Amino acid sequence: MGAGKRTRARRIGRWLAAAVVVLLLVVIGAGVYARDAWQQLMANQAIQQFEWQGMHLSLAGIRADGFSLVSSDPARPFALSGSGFVLGWDWQSLSLASVRIEQLEVELPAWPEPAAGGSGTSQSLLPEQAPAWLPDTISVNSLRVELPEETVIRGNIHVELAPAPEQWRMETTELWISGALPDSEGSGWRVNGIEGRIGVAGNAGVESARLDVLAGSTLNMNGVVSPDGGETVRLEQVKVRPGGSILEAGYSLSDRSLKTMRLTGPLALDVGMLQQANLKPQSWSFEGQLDGDLNRVDIRGVAKGAAGLVLDVDARWPFSGILRVAASAELEGSQASRILAETLEQWPAGIEISDGRLSAQASVRLPDKGPELEGKVIASGMSGITDRMAWTGLDGTLELSVENSLVIRTSELQLEQLNPGVPLGPVSITGSYRAPLQALTKGTVSLIRARAGFLGGEIRVKPGEWSLASLPVTVPVWLNGIQVERLMTVYPAEGLAGSGTLEGEMPLVIDRDGVEVAGGNIRAVAPGGTLKLPADRLQALARNNETMDLVVGALQNFNYSVLNSTIDYDQEGTLNLGLRLEGSNPQVRDGHPIVVNLNLQEDIPALLTSLQLSGRVNEAVTEKVRKLMEKREAGNGNN
Repeated sequence: MGAGKRTRARRIGRWLAAAVVVLLLVVIGAGVYARDAWQQLMANQAIQQFEWQGMHLSLAGIRADGFSLVSSDPARPFALSGSGFVLGWDWQSLSLASVRIEQLEVELPAWPEPAAGGSGTSQSLLPEQAPAWLPDTISVNSLRVELPEETVIRGNIHVELAPAPEQWRMETTELWISGALPDSEGSGWRVNGIEGRIGVAGNAGVESARLDVLAGSTLNMNGVVSPDGGETVRLEQVKVRPGGSILEAGYSLSDRSLKTMRLTGPLALDVGMLQQANLKPQSWSFEGQLDGDLNRVDIRGVAKGAAGLVLDVDARWPFSGILRVAASAELEGSQASRILAETLEQWPAGIEISDGRLSAQASVRLPDKGPELEGKVIASGMSGITDRMAWTGLDGTLELSVENSLVIRTSELQLEQLNPGVPLGPVSITGSYRAPLQALTKGTVSLIRARAGFLGGEIRVKPGEWSLASLPVTVPVWLNGIQVERLMTVYPAEGLAGSGTLEGEMPLVIDRDGVEVAGGNIRAVAPGGTLKLPADRLQALARNNETMDLVVGALQNFNYSVLNSTIDYDQEGTLNLGLRLEGSNPQVRDGHPIVVNLNLQEDIPALLTSLQLSGRVNEAVTEKVRKLMEKREAGNGNN
């Protein structure tokens, strides 16, 4: 029994010894195989230098603390170094199962020269058949690749190398590409100073890729210039942030071409300075959605200007066609005038909006010949002041178009009241304005209807057309149903009273220096009315003149049957009235008929200022006029 045990022990010992010998032979064979594989790789790639540091050989494979490699091929120069190298065996197939590298640095000082095939065409980037020595997978935890033109790639990568090269795949959870791109031009638009840092995660095969763009990705451009050299649009210091978007691409490695590409997802854009002829230079930002491919790009989202204007934007750019941009905005309350004044280059000075809502919609096309625009501006219940005039209840729509000329139309623009000191309203205007783009102030005004309520009656403008390029122009204005009683109440003097109805005509002469009235006429409608003018207001007219003393007495309670007056108004604001009255006063000369001819003169700007200071407009206008008067008096005092 003891001898049997010893015999079995000797056998087991011999088996173990044999197993150890076999394992040693396998390891040695694997080492020889690995050496031959590396020698084959080095020969194929013209490896000039290859070094290992801290190599360890085991049954699991080969481990190395570090390695470096330099190619001597002038057509494909490169150098690489790494650490934490692990090469694993597949004992069943006696092949390389995997390569894991903790850190890998690759330097490519110049782009490889394309290798020509037998027909002179570029060869495919893929071999026809995968070399037998290639491992099944290659994983790099920390990769850094330095490419020509200061382009750098950082991140991690996992590559699956199937026996058939067309089945190779690459995956990454984080890969960053940093570098500069050459200036570009598309459809006449020029982009310069392009630099980017784009991070991606996803997978790619030999024919297609799907990558998620990582947060923190940026694409910077020094400038974007429209086809007309920046006269239409010029952008400076542009930063694009596409983080969260998805990139899908299809390509061919055989002819090195991009077949399809689509980028979709969120997009953020910052513009350091936007310059456009109709806008004040300022910074803008955009947040929205991007959908683009090789043929076009669509962008939808919200743009915000530094002045506070917020626009809903829908831009569509077919690369072979014309860029189209649709935009809309909503402005409410007192912020509207400030935002518009700080955004629009041509916003009229002195306009202040206090209430209501302003909506704007525009569609812009940017062909090579110049911008084209279709738009609407809609006012709803707006109120405010313009210079020293208050206005309330503005409602209506202005339609705008710009192509070869500027055209503005309104079907019915209504204003509840306009009050420069004497209220007018309601005001209603229907008409249009057309002007060449080279001379926007020299267009043609066409009025279909323009009327305004005034002192119980109305003011109407005769329909017609007037060219502002051929100044002066004369615009006929009709007065109908003006109530003398209302007229007396607005004049800033006590004791005035009257009755009757007036009508007449006032030809407005419009010149570059202002507006005047020449040869206007106003008259009373039969049967006439009454006038009551206080004596103390008329005493200066008498001046110890018996005839004028009679006139003063008669006008204190005058029943007129005829009231006619000429009207002249100059550009300095002086109103001259040539008044003729026919009637009687029961208390003067036993009521016998009296004819009165008076020449009256009034400083209308001073009269309106008095009315504005009296609070007849509103508190805002009164305060504005008061400050203006104080400033004027202070200026006169300094002189």
